[in-house]
Amino acid sequence: MVRPLNVFRWTAQALLSLLPGLLLGVQAQPVANSAPVTIGLDEAFSIATSTSPKAIERGIRAAMEEINARGGVLGGRPLQLVTTDNQGVSARGRDNFIELAARPDLAAVMGGKFSPITVETLPEANRLQVPLFSVWGSADPITEGAGGQVPPYGFRVSLKDSWGVEAMMLRARSHQQATRLCALLPNTAWGRSSDRVMGTRAQALGVQMVSVRWYNWGDQNFGEHLDHCRRGGGQSLILVANEKEAAFVLTHLAQMPAAQRLPVIAHWGLTGGLLHELAPDALEKVDMQVIQTFTFVGNDRPAARRLAAWIMRDGGFASARAIPSPVGSAHAYDATHLLALAINRAGAIRGPALKAALENLPAFEGAVRRYAPAFTPQRHDALSPQEVLFVRVERSGELVPVR
Repeated sequence: MVRPLNVFRWTAQALLSLLPGLLLGVQAQPVANSAPVTIGLDEAFSIATSTSPKAIERGIRAAMEEINARGGVLGGRPLQLVTTDNQGVSARGRDNFIELAARPDLAAVMGGKFSPITVETLPEANRLQVPLFSVWGSADPITEGAGGQVPPYGFRVSLKDSWGVEAMMLRARSHQQATRLCALLPNTAWGRSSDRVMGTRAQALGVQMVSVRWYNWGDQNFGEHLDHCRRGGGQSLILVANEKEAAFVLTHLAQMPAAQRLPVIAHWGLTGGLLHELAPDALEKVDMQVIQTFTFVGNDRPAARRLAAWIMRDGGFASARAIPSPVGSAHAYDATHLLALAINRAGAIRGPALKAALENLPAFEGAVRRYAPAFTPQRHDALSPQEVLFVRVERSGELVPVR
């Protein structure tokens, strides 16, 4: 169901009251009083431990405010945001997408943290010819179909497992001196995507997967999985999990004698939630590094600094380090700007014209990187392995880059 309280339409009068000091020098122009262009965001807003929905929403809103201050799109149409809540359920996410796509003013939908929802919604995006942007989900099938074909309306400004999971394996080898790896994977499209990478790349990377174990969402007991890893001689754990399951895994590890605690290289789902509240003590006892593609810490890119300032004001954060789920905000901010460029280039908000424009964008300086270009007809992934970095999760929840 559409959440009507999260529809944002910025008029010139409202913007002018907010702009001083807000856009760091962006010159405001009136937005014509004409029909808005809508961007949808479908995320699991009702999951209490999740921070990714609000992070993504902030990134979209910050970009919209900048775009609308410059006159909107298509000669004066303001952008507005409509959000829907999929509750973490794929069928609900698919239904939400269909409902959003029925709006004649809709240009695209941003998908959230759960890769399985995006993967299962993608056929509807292709059928309805409405772009579905992944700004968090990393599963390969989002932008990589059968036979290597690019799904026509699946676009991603986010990490991709084919190079992200490889980077995690390399990190275990280089920073933990581990060549015998274990993995804990969710029984979902996300887990299967990660498993394919490990199965095909381990030998070439000089590591061996001695234990690959599967779990279901909601599982709480991971002791048997961790015991299987130790019996196999595992030296490091590749953990693919969101915050709830990760908290149980880390708590179990923290309860072990220090000499038996496996170091962890983690996928970033757990940074999309309140892990630091679910397992604060474990974070101080377990050696864990988490993959990311973006950080506000020490980031001098002008767009990143504008975005950080906007979010600190919006959320009342004392510093950029305190901003939760930063990849979600940065990816969504850049994706919104790229979409606006495509709308203006296409002169339309729907169908093949918009798709073609997305695949032929000019260079753009985003918060995450310079896109030159973001997408091509053969590549719908805007990021690359060059954006990979690793962080540790502090007890406060701050994500601190690790060299």
